[in-house]
Amino acid sequence: MTVRIGVDTGGTFTDVVLYDAATGEIHITKTPSTPPNFDEGVLTGIDKIIEKTDTEPSTVSFLSHGTTVGTNAVLEGDIPDLGLITNEGLRDVLEIGDQTRPELYNLQVDKPPALVPRRLRREVPGRFDSAGEIIDPFDETQARTVVESLAEADVDSIVVSLLFSYLEDDHERRVGEIIERVDPELDYALSSAVYPERREYDRTVTTVLNEAVKIRIQDYLDRLDTGIADRGLDVPLTVMHSGGGIFGTTQATEFAIRTVLSGPAAGAVATRDVCQTEALENVIGLDMGGTSTDVSVVEDGDIVRSTAGEINDLPINTPMIDIHTVGAGGGSIVWIDEGGGLRVGPQSAGADPGPICYDRGGTEPTVTDANLVLGRIDPDAFLEGNMSTAAQRARDRFRTEIADPLGESLEEAAMSVLKVANAKMSRQIRKVTVERGQDPASFSLVAFGGAGPLQAAAVGRQMEMDSIVLPQSPGVFSARGLLLADIRLDESQASHSTRPDAEIARSQFESMEATLVERFDEQGFDRREVDVEYAIDARYEGQSYERTVALAGETVTEETLGATVERFHDVHEQLYGYSMPNEPVELVALRSTGTVETAPLEAQSVDADVDAVRTERKVYFEGGFRTTPIYRRSGLSVGQQLEGPAIIEEPGCTSLLPPGTTANVTEDGNVIVTL
Repeated sequence: MTVRIGVDTGGTFTDVVLYDAATGEIHITKTPSTPPNFDEGVLTGIDKIIEKTDTEPSTVSFLSHGTTVGTNAVLEGDIPDLGLITNEGLRDVLEIGDQTRPELYNLQVDKPPALVPRRLRREVPGRFDSAGEIIDPFDETQARTVVESLAEADVDSIVVSLLFSYLEDDHERRVGEIIERVDPELDYALSSAVYPERREYDRTVTTVLNEAVKIRIQDYLDRLDTGIADRGLDVPLTVMHSGGGIFGTTQATEFAIRTVLSGPAAGAVATRDVCQTEALENVIGLDMGGTSTDVSVVEDGDIVRSTAGEINDLPINTPMIDIHTVGAGGGSIVWIDEGGGLRVGPQSAGADPGPICYDRGGTEPTVTDANLVLGRIDPDAFLEGNMSTAAQRARDRFRTEIADPLGESLEEAAMSVLKVANAKMSRQIRKVTVERGQDPASFSLVAFGGAGPLQAAAVGRQMEMDSIVLPQSPGVFSARGLLLADIRLDESQASHSTRPDAEIARSQFESMEATLVERFDEQGFDRREVDVEYAIDARYEGQSYERTVALAGETVTEETLGATVERFHDVHEQLYGYSMPNEPVELVALRSTGTVETAPLEAQSVDADVDAVRTERKVYFEGGFRTTPIYRRSGLSVGQQLEGPAIIEEPGCTSLLPPGTTANVTEDGNVIVTL
């Protein structure tokens, strides 16, 4: 690969990283995101980086993208007109849901709205039982009538979700064939193809969301492909998915639900790379952008993943990196509630109009404005100096809207804002550590995003951590992760046998591997390039939920399956404090993952090309203002030691070293801060 480009779209900025393998140089740029037409910001970012580096478009051989289109479609309820076909008596499954409530003891809580209105939901006769045996024959005539009624309703697509289709998909496939005969142009989705696993409600919601996101993202990716071709880039676009890998646009469209954590997943991949580079076993990634903060975990050198998540109180079941998000970003709006309490977010000023100090028409104080008040952001340097004209307006507004109502000085109010934001982030870290039996003090914190390095030291101290890591170019760190992600595809099937049976499991794994190989072949990869790994979802008999455990071996045998069950006991002990080795273990699902490694980036040496200390200024810490040296990141040399208080400035990001901290620049250009 000669030139590789990664483009990560956030709620506020679109970040671009270009890596030239011939010279080993990495170049970065940022441009405002352009909601709702995010593709315009992506193409603008590509134009900027190509012009900045004088790159010949024909030399670009890799282009990867982290997108928020899928996430926004779900969060904003931007659901197209979909029809739903299910079994007789199950028309209202989307409204009934399951027993889970967002607030356990609130009997008046509003449930998420049904994704498909009742007038577009239909029932068909025919049913399989839990063993995959027919107990009610399929009625093809009635099914055709149902399909015709939905076609006449002018729906954009039809979702088919029938009971136990994860064991036997014959009825779903027959409905699909009828749809093709009735209207060959009408799109449809089968739950047995999108999510062939247990739990009727989760499977139906996941399939509906997949189809909704698919319709939105297909148009978006088509526009991107056209724009890329118009610029002379003869390179296939790849998309980051929630599982921490990349796939082609065809697969991104077919499995659109897997893109809902596209951007944050890239940050987790880059976090693992820093973990490996600096020989750290356990790290937590803190990605604080303009709208929110995403927390991910690397444990024993591996990214912690999950197979189920939630968005807008709706279940999404797909392989994903285990990422927890909180509405606390640099653009999070600061406000006083009816009781006089200070609140931060979840509302965000976003990219347009943005914080007051961005001088784009913003009128509500934000976390970024608080950092400006404290002198931690230089309005003459941040955003290439475009903040300076609005700095005083931000201070005045912050005083009247926040400081005066709280009865605090301007600086005390700004510190209070940061404490609230830091507390929200710390709660997310506790969720992924303390609530899982882990001590956060045994982790290092990798801080990135445009705002993360400003808050990381305070969050790390709150978690009693020993150190934080400020990676190179933290403001575009997720875009860097796009250049590091492997091609990664996942397949899953519900287990055909609840008891561990090596022969049955081997047959299912072989079937999934064949599907994986076919999908890789569509993207131009030979089977010999693909590394396939297996895992099982297991639980004790009678339990409601399961844990994913990697297969203890490269092939399925009685021995490796038995060892995997033993590994399940150990995992259960670690997570819940007990295990039951004498109790029967059920297999719930089988999983296969195929990967093709992406060439790594060559380590970048850091040579001081300018004076490290740019200037000094007054910065507010607990107790008052202190004269603080301001360092240029590009001027720091390998082995250089810094003592707090200090500020490190670089394009797109400012890092803060509070009093009492020390820092060292490593050979790979990362700054390790000892707390």
